[in-house]
Amino acid sequence: MFTVLVVDDEDNVRMPVCRTISRFEGVGEVLNACNGLEAMELLARREIQLVITDIRMPAADGLQLAEYIRGHSPRTDVYVLTGHAEFDYALKAMQHQVTDYLLKPLSKEKLLEVYSASYERHRRRLASEQVTVIRNRALLEKRVHDLLHGVPVPTFDEGLIPSYEKVMLVSFSTKDLRSLGEASVRYFIRECAHEAFSRLGTAAVCVEDRLITVVLFAKRCDPEAWEREVRETSRWMEAKLRIEVKTGHGGATKDIGDLGLMYIRSMMSLGFTEITRKETGESFPPIIRALLAYVHKEYAGAAVLSDFAQEYQVNANYLSNLFHQETGMTYTQYLTQHRLTEAKRWLRETNLKIYEVCDKVGYKDPAYFSRIFKTFTGMAPGDYRTSGHS
Repeated sequence: MFTVLVVDDEDNVRMPVCRTISRFEGVGEVLNACNGLEAMELLARREIQLVITDIRMPAADGLQLAEYIRGHSPRTDVYVLTGHAEFDYALKAMQHQVTDYLLKPLSKEKLLEVYSASYERHRRRLASEQVTVIRNRALLEKRVHDLLHGVPVPTFDEGLIPSYEKVMLVSFSTKDLRSLGEASVRYFIRECAHEAFSRLGTAAVCVEDRLITVVLFAKRCDPEAWEREVRETSRWMEAKLRIEVKTGHGGATKDIGDLGLMYIRSMMSLGFTEITRKETGESFPPIIRALLAYVHKEYAGAAVLSDFAQEYQVNANYLSNLFHQETGMTYTQYLTQHRLTEAKRWLRETNLKIYEVCDKVGYKDPAYFSRIFKTFTGMAPGDYRTSGHS
């Protein structure tokens, strides 16, 4: 909304100017004040785009008001009203970076010229800010998408990450893991999800063919509000898609480095594993079946994708992309998921020490293993063992 403030201690000057401006197209509100002090009080409470002020007034004059505005509301345009006798004094206003000075009496044409120039500057500034917001949101979602797939945020983009108390993650997908529909449908759902979760903090929504993942940077962690929004969004998506929507909870963390594991956790709860394709009657290409077998055999060791690619004489980047396309997971995500799934089995079925389980599933640092296990399952390894989870 474009708001104008007219400041003059003479009612017979101030009120006609207000009435004239109120008739201009695009005006949201016209306020008035009889001196600079009263105007400052209004500016402290309201966002005002244009101020037209007399130069000589009691309490605080136009130059004091202009100085205040430059310090407290630098984006506000300030025009100073002056008579011929005060012209030299008015030139001092330029030291306070006023937009311009106006000679009394003001004509309707001059008022319209001043208003139109200020309104156009305001319109261009809003458009520029909107472009910046859209660009920053797209960059944040790109970096969050990278984090989900294990790629750290470059140093020069760390400023994109908003401040937060907790980072929370949830993924949505249709029950049979079919595509969420045409690009326009996915875009619509993405925008609505972004708007819904933005009420709780800064939301980044990442869309892939088979799921939508919401990452929330919450300044104040409110689990009840989060769960309520997850339920309502799921129900809304079901109503729009007319098909059952599954919800994959990734949990919450204070470390954005955990997002990759949280993403795996959400995908596993949605059923994104190599079993998915088999259940639908489809089979993997031979090279992917061989790679899955390699993971199942070598997960306790390095299980390096490039080693497998070299042995089979396949381009590693091509193989990585094919694996993601076929399974819905990156190779690293699948390897981590398989290792931690096996760790759960060792904890359930044996009495091995935690550090021994850690070594058996390919990790060398028990502390790191315990941290990612807790992120992955929501429980520390020892608690998982005693809980009787399957």
